[in-house]
Amino acid sequence: MLQKYQKGEYVCYGVNGVCLIDDVCEMTVAKKREWFYILRPITDRSSTFFIPVANDALTGKLRAVLSREEIDELIDSVHGDTDLWIEDRKERMEHFRSMLRECDPRGLLRMAAMLYYKKQELSAEGKKLSPSDISVLKQAISLTDNEYAFALQLSPDEIGHYIRTRVGIADPVN
Repeated sequence: MLQKYQKGEYVCYGVNGVCLIDDVCEMTVAKKREWFYILRPITDRSSTFFIPVANDALTGKLRAVLSREEIDELIDSVHGDTDLWIEDRKERMEHFRSMLRECDPRGLLRMAAMLYYKKQELSAEGKKLSPSDISVLKQAISLTDNEYAFALQLSPDEIGHYIRTRVGIADPVN
């Protein structure tokens, strides 16, 4: 059996965020012996995911948790990045949903940053983001905050401030 991850490692598993590999074990499913990663999300230790080690589609959703250096590099790379904006709302939502499903760390951060900048731009004009754009922004933030808080050993509430400080943006006044 060829396995990429080991028991006790933390990984990101798609939209489920950071998970502990609680075990790697062989089980019988439909009269067939298979090896499985047993994952427990750090945000819900009562949930369990059984990922067949030989299932490339599912194991393709697993990746190592980003390091502090990788996170800082990502944050630095998206400063002022607004080129994802698509004027057609329906087309934009399709593109954003696709990016959310992919859970690519750079894509999620780029999308969140772009929506944040767009929100600021619209606010200066006395306008607001659409409810669907706000929903996408919240989802992207939730996915990135989960991993960043874990990797940086910060609370989820501190991540926004960390990112804004890193890129030189003042914290919002609420």
